[in-house]
Amino acid sequence: MRHQAGRKATPQPIADAIRTVPQPPKHFPPAAKAEWKRVMPVLVERRVLSIADLHAVERFCEAAADIVDARAAIAQYGAYVENRLGELKRNPAFATLREATAESRRWAAELGLSPSSRSRAGVHQDSESEDDSPLDV
Repeated sequence: MRHQAGRKATPQPIADAIRTVPQPPKHFPPAAKAEWKRVMPVLVERRVLSIADLHAVERFCEAAADIVDARAAIAQYGAYVENRLGELKRNPAFATLREATAESRRWAAELGLSPSSRSRAGVHQDSESEDDSPLDV
């Protein structure tokens, strides 16, 4: 058997799966709530989440909200901003965007929300084509 470092576990239906979509956490900002409402129905339908796994979805949704906030800051202030000395520097929101994107990608893989993690898990839609997935952006 060959060792595959970094390979994520394949999400499989579980016996104690959540059967109804819970409300998003009250402390979530609007963008995180929107992401929760977008992904949770799919995850619940796949029966891959237990109550103990909700933190993973929360982190994924928070990372998605951080991406929205970082993009908004870049759009508002521009790609370059002046520092206290009046020099142009790259907007610090790019660091937040990079970190949040990496975090989102990691949690998406854990949850089976990326195309590659879905193919490893063997997740297929019977009633709709893969092109019509509600998770595709």
